[in-house]
Amino acid sequence: EGVQMPAWIERDGQRAPLVVGMELRAGDRLITGGGSRALIKLVEGSLVKLGENGTLNLTDIDPQREGFFKAAMRVAEGAFRFTTDVLAKSRKREIAITVANVTAGIRGTDLWGKSTAERQIVCLIEGAIEVGAPDEKPVVMDQPLQFYQRDKGKTQPVGFVAPEQIRKWAAETEIEAGKGAAR
Repeated sequence: EGVQMPAWIERDGQRAPLVVGMELRAGDRLITGGGSRALIKLVEGSLVKLGENGTLNLTDIDPQREGFFKAAMRVAEGAFRFTTDVLAKSRKREIAITVANVTAGIRGTDLWGKSTAERQIVCLIEGAIEVGAPDEKPVVMDQPLQFYQRDKGKTQPVGFVAPEQIRKWAAETEIEAGKGAAR
């Protein structure tokens, strides 16, 4: 849907520039460089934004499995945002996003997250998600601005983030005007 260069796609062992309008499929790996962003529109209407120095693996995309949209994505590093379009909220979907080793099950919502070598964050902006790490009981987050984090491999208590902080975090995934973006 949109790209602020430099950004690439790795498919079948080949790396190429990410191009607006290209069809993505399961197995694709998207990579953004310094100062770049990518905006992906899923077939069911949701948007995925990837910030600079990010890696997003599209591990599963199946638009019609069992009568609804199913997808699984892994954010290996960088900031991302997942937003369900207002018109798409009524569509049935099952989407799982893994941020390093933290998985968020999405049920029509808006969330932001980030993965670094030592820290993973998932922040609920709107809706409801179930989030957790392997071998831990998942936590349901259903209040706006709740956030889950793991720091150096240890899960921290769920807390709330100030609106000013979420605005700063969200800016990490927005395509910036005047910086060589295509839509």
